[in-house]
Amino acid sequence: MLWWSTARQLHTVLAGGVAAFLLLLLLFQESTAQLPSFFASSASVVLILAAPVPLCAALMLCLESRLPSAEDTGVRPIRLLDTGVVLAALASALFLSLTVGMLLDSSPVLEAGRNSVFLVGLMLCVRPLAGSRAVMVPVCWIVVVALMGYDRFGHAHPWTVLPRPLTDVYALAITTFTLVAGLALQTYAARHESGRIAP
Repeated sequence: MLWWSTARQLHTVLAGGVAAFLLLLLLFQESTAQLPSFFASSASVVLILAAPVPLCAALMLCLESRLPSAEDTGVRPIRLLDTGVVLAALASALFLSLTVGMLLDSSPVLEAGRNSVFLVGLMLCVRPLAGSRAVMVPVCWIVVVALMGYDRFGHAHPWTVLPRPLTDVYALAITTFTLVAGLALQTYAARHESGRIAP
């Protein structure tokens, strides 16, 4: 267990990603920026949409820090441990966003936890195809939302998820589906890779 947590850099990289997420929650809060939009003259985008990016990057780095020879021949349930790391990181993000959001009475801060779950799930869905390059998926999604996610009245479309209110049922459903799909694809890809490498 110790060698696995050391190889995954949980105490350094992942802890740093969670700390960066908390710092951005406190810094951005409800700050907004006027950005150009394809369907409106401009869109008011809350900066906190970018808060999950450091957490996503740290999580990807941890998952990519594998020791194939040891993991593929060992008896420990590595795939379950990796899934546990993802869920633990997301649980931390949800706890921090809930706590800080309630203390500051800030809806965008509360939504940051759900957005972290969605972006991590989206990243995991792409990871089997793109590998470590999937770390750019959260950034690309945020850019797409900023440029194309608002109508001419400045309202966010349902598919954007990130700017939607916490009570939005569709955003919650999409987030849940994306995370489940991402975890399933990660488990399948790891099992397939292990079977291909094993003699």
